[in-house]
Amino acid sequence: VYRIQLFLFISRIMISSILDSPVLLGCVAALLSIAVAISILIFRVIFPTIIMHPWRLPPKDSRQRKSDKKSTVVLAGSFNPPHLGHLVMIRYLAERYGRVICCIGVNPNKQYDVTPQSRAEILREMLIHDGGCNNVTVEVVSGYIWRFARTQNASSFFRGIRTWDADGGDERTLQILNTWGPLILGRIWPMKTMFLEGDPQYRHVSSTLVRQICARRKEAIESEDSNADINKELTRLVPERVASKVAEVYGASS
Repeated sequence: VYRIQLFLFISRIMISSILDSPVLLGCVAALLSIAVAISILIFRVIFPTIIMHPWRLPPKDSRQRKSDKKSTVVLAGSFNPPHLGHLVMIRYLAERYGRVICCIGVNPNKQYDVTPQSRAEILREMLIHDGGCNNVTVEVVSGYIWRFARTQNASSFFRGIRTWDADGGDERTLQILNTWGPLILGRIWPMKTMFLEGDPQYRHVSSTLVRQICARRKEAIESEDSNADINKELTRLVPERVASKVAEVYGASS
């Protein structure tokens, strides 16, 4: 009992000293603000925001829908190459938000089998022929994409995944960089990273699978075998309008 009374007595003295001193009060407030901010960022990393399929839109006349329609969001990916799984995600974001920027990152010191610029051209061509994506642009970004997103006044940062179980390990590393990078390097509050889980209809589709099919098509052409079945297989993974372009670009790189 004596120890408890002593502790309460000392606590009262310390609190009174803090309240009587503007400097100490300011320091305590700053420390509490930092602790809250760090807690929020740690929570974001431990419990990522995953938008699961089926993706839902806010009610048409709701405040959230109106706010979303005024917002710019960024969807970052390698798009190497873009495929139908990417396209359905972009359609959803285009329908929900006012402006969507698909960003392809580039490292000037790295050599690519297919350049980011070529991938961007394929994606742009894919979107031109899709009526629901008139508010979508494609950008090749050198440097930190979160910095570019800030220059565009983007409100949210999206990453497309098949499922968290399949891609979460690699994505968490990028999430940590996008969470702490702006705070440490840019001294700005990081925008929230959200993960858009793929449509089950296209979860078997991957850029790796498309590249493999393009390589098989090239081998069939070189050996003068029929590639009709391979072409059909490719058009089940990418829009038919860009299939020949994808086959040409990725066949040349294989």
